[in-house]
Amino acid sequence: MILQKLLTLAWREIYVTFTDRSLLLILVVTPLVLATIIGSAFSGLIGAGGGRDVPVSDVSTVIVNQDQGLADGTNHGQIFIDLLVPPADLSPEAANAESILFELTNAVTLDDPEAAREGVSTGAYVVAIIIPPDFSERIGVSQDDMTIEPTTIEVIGNESAPISANVVTMVVRSIANDIAAGNITIASTIEALIDRATSDLGFGMEFLAANNSGEFNPDFDAAFTTAAASITIEQQTVSGDVVGFNPLVTFGSAQAVFFMTFTALYGVASLLDDRKDGTLQRLIMSPTPRWVILIGKIIGTFVTCVLQVSLLIIGLAVIGILLQGEVTFIWGNNPLGVFAVVLAVAFAGSGIGVFVSGIVKTQEQSNIVVTVIAMVFGILGGAFFTVQGIPIIRDLTQLTPNYWAVDAFTRLSQLDNTIGLNLIVLVALGAAFFTAGLFLASRRLEF
Repeated sequence: MILQKLLTLAWREIYVTFTDRSLLLILVVTPLVLATIIGSAFSGLIGAGGGRDVPVSDVSTVIVNQDQGLADGTNHGQIFIDLLVPPADLSPEAANAESILFELTNAVTLDDPEAAREGVSTGAYVVAIIIPPDFSERIGVSQDDMTIEPTTIEVIGNESAPISANVVTMVVRSIANDIAAGNITIASTIEALIDRATSDLGFGMEFLAANNSGEFNPDFDAAFTTAAASITIEQQTVSGDVVGFNPLVTFGSAQAVFFMTFTALYGVASLLDDRKDGTLQRLIMSPTPRWVILIGKIIGTFVTCVLQVSLLIIGLAVIGILLQGEVTFIWGNNPLGVFAVVLAVAFAGSGIGVFVSGIVKTQEQSNIVVTVIAMVFGILGGAFFTVQGIPIIRDLTQLTPNYWAVDAFTRLSQLDNTIGLNLIVLVALGAAFFTAGLFLASRRLEF
């Protein structure tokens, strides 16, 4: 008899929620639409079927080579142009096959550094690379000067694309380091030859004769081979499976948990609505224990949260298939793990809902408290923007179930099944709030 009453009360909660079209529009359709918008905006980053290891590409870059070169015609600034600017007669297919840097930077050249800086500030270019006039003189070596001196290459990035600018900056730094290493190799080799010629008269005579006759023409190309090597960037798991950042997973799961939080908080707190319209009084007057009423409400809310998040997970998976153009499960290869996270976060959310229903006294208080808690959890959980770059707030995120759920979904999508800690924290949060909330909420049934 008790079990039947529990199921009846739980079914009432589920039925009321999923037969309300307006409520379904808010709880299911809205997060799907928001996730689809952000997923479409970043669709170039979704999926591994694109055939490229570098999701950042076509970074509009301008290079100003002011390098005056050396007396022998060597111009190290030209190396940047050779590596980053594809020849005019090179087809896009050939450019991509020859060097991934051509696809990465999509670089062009200018003669005026001020025009390049202005282009970045106006958004015409994402990055400007300005090579100083004395670049070869400082970083290069010659017979008259074997000393390498510090030099600076100016890299200016547009604030609207910090990731792309950082990637290009790292590439420029790598090329410059390779040029410096090559010149150090040349200087060391020549100095070693001179030292030997000084100490070994026979070798010194041969070396002098070869140098005077022009036969001494060493090939130092090998010292610069790393500068011309193709650069590939890929993210891998320990097992070697290529994975990538999928904004649909991160943002979609954040939206799913955010809207589920509203369902969980309003679900149990609706006891106040039942009390206002007389439903609660009628239930108490019936031969139904009060704890059955409370537990039935909690079970109904929990199942509703599970169904809501499950529908969103399935809907986002379908959207992911449409965006990628291939049948893949964006949540990884562990559906049982995904369902375990759904259950855990629904349990945590329901527990918080019970706690809120125990601390509020009126419907007006409930509306304010529920909105504040859901919004704060949503912000910290990344439903609107990432806060991981803000040190103080970044630490606070771990106090919310949103963080642990989104992190678990993201891990699973990247084929990382180490979500044990996430599940433990979610269950612990739910249990703690349930324990406190049940004690407080039970008093709401007293008259």
